[in-house]
Amino acid sequence: MSALLEVKGLEKHFDGIRALGPVEFHANAGEIVGIIGPNGSGKTTFFNVTTGFMKPTAGRVFWKGEDITAVAAHRRARLGLIRTFQEKMVFSGTPVRENMRLALIQHGIRDLGDAAILRALSYVGLPERTIDQQAGDLSWGQCRLLGMALALVLQPQLLLLDEPFAGLNRIAAAQVTDMLQRMKSDGIGAIIVEHEMSLLLPLCDRVVVFASGQILAEGSSEDILKRPDVRAAYFGADVVAED
Repeated sequence: MSALLEVKGLEKHFDGIRALGPVEFHANAGEIVGIIGPNGSGKTTFFNVTTGFMKPTAGRVFWKGEDITAVAAHRRARLGLIRTFQEKMVFSGTPVRENMRLALIQHGIRDLGDAAILRALSYVGLPERTIDQQAGDLSWGQCRLLGMALALVLQPQLLLLDEPFAGLNRIAAAQVTDMLQRMKSDGIGAIIVEHEMSLLLPLCDRVVVFASGQILAEGSSEDILKRPDVRAAYFGADVVAED
């Protein structure tokens, strides 16, 4: 199986300090890949460089075998490589319908009509009436779900989700789980950075562990949790030694 996304030798330095890399990574169509690691391990930097929001110091990013290292973020999104953010990515003073249409316009996509918007809202578990609500009237959790709907209306082939469960209550978290399962059945891949491992790991085909800007381990959820080096990266070597 050829990779949908592939990075080779990817690095990012800030003021001469290497925050990421070198990293070798791939994601296949329809695959759910979880990325875990302690704070400061390079996960978000990896997302930023891979999606074009930051330029790499070294290395290459490939999409369907084509080098897109120099391609701007919005053009990568048009190719089907789309990401979400932890923040509420909505215009509070406008209705949800207009938020969705603006997302389409910004990516050079013609207005697909209410039917496409309603499908995206349904995908994340938001009711149809949401389309006419002011985005600013939505709860925090609903805004997070709307941010995912904004990404889905762009018809991604691979969606990079930055902590999609953060700050959500049990009901909203279940909606995200349902969304990810539906994405997988529809052949849409996902790369997910997340700290809530109890929610993330059961969804993943593969888990990648970052530590100190590099990939420490990779494998199934079960295998990853058994590795002493992974546990040491999270909890410290002293805790592991006491087990």
